[in-house]
Amino acid sequence: MVEEGDAALHRRAERLADELSLPLHGHDDVAGDVLLLTVTADGLELRDGASPRTKGARADFTSIDLRTGAGNLSRRQPLARAVGRAAKRVLDATAGLGHDAALLALMGYDVTAVERSPIVGALLRDGLERAMTDERYRAAIGGRLRVIVGDARDVLRTMDERPDALYVDPMFPPKRKASALAKKSIRLLRRLVGDDPDAAELVDAALDRSVPRVVVKRPTHAPPLRPDPVVSFPGKLVRYDVYAPGSADGS
Repeated sequence: MVEEGDAALHRRAERLADELSLPLHGHDDVAGDVLLLTVTADGLELRDGASPRTKGARADFTSIDLRTGAGNLSRRQPLARAVGRAAKRVLDATAGLGHDAALLALMGYDVTAVERSPIVGALLRDGLERAMTDERYRAAIGGRLRVIVGDARDVLRTMDERPDALYVDPMFPPKRKASALAKKSIRLLRRLVGDDPDAAELVDAALDRSVPRVVVKRPTHAPPLRPDPVVSFPGKLVRYDVYAPGSADGS
């Protein structure tokens, strides 16, 4: 963790270092192939230790276009169609930096975002706290987004109310012959948490709990995470495969 700036930021860095059991460093103390959770005046960032002063990955909900018609909050887009109009409560089981969880909350769904990496969870909570300081986004989200750090299977098992839909966005394995590098934020997250080899277990856990809809985000070129989705909603770069209790291997 790297602290910078005034005394208040330094105290925040100390609290996070203690909470997450991370060493506390200054900019001049780091070198080599490391990742840094950096406290800045604009919030938390995950940075590459090789260039600690260069902007890194952060959770930023206030960059989301708030238009509901032609914008990305339209209920006609593939993500919303996959989750379904009847759903009200959504469990995002692999929240990451929370972009899709925030989209769903802005569309009107009540979203619980679960992230098992404590470091990514800190980034996610920081992003939500910053969004709540913006009057437009605070009103648009309307208290419909909450963050839990933990294993989504445990959260699902202990929830008082079963969600209407479970959303799984696994870390995609990189293409062997990629035409371009993945976004910097994705590259940094992959270095931190790796892939999600147990993503199919989340689907099975949700189907075992009879969650009505389980939505899995996949690259358009990739096979389904598990056989025979009941329906798929394709986009330009990704698609959303939907599973339901009693479908395919979920019976």
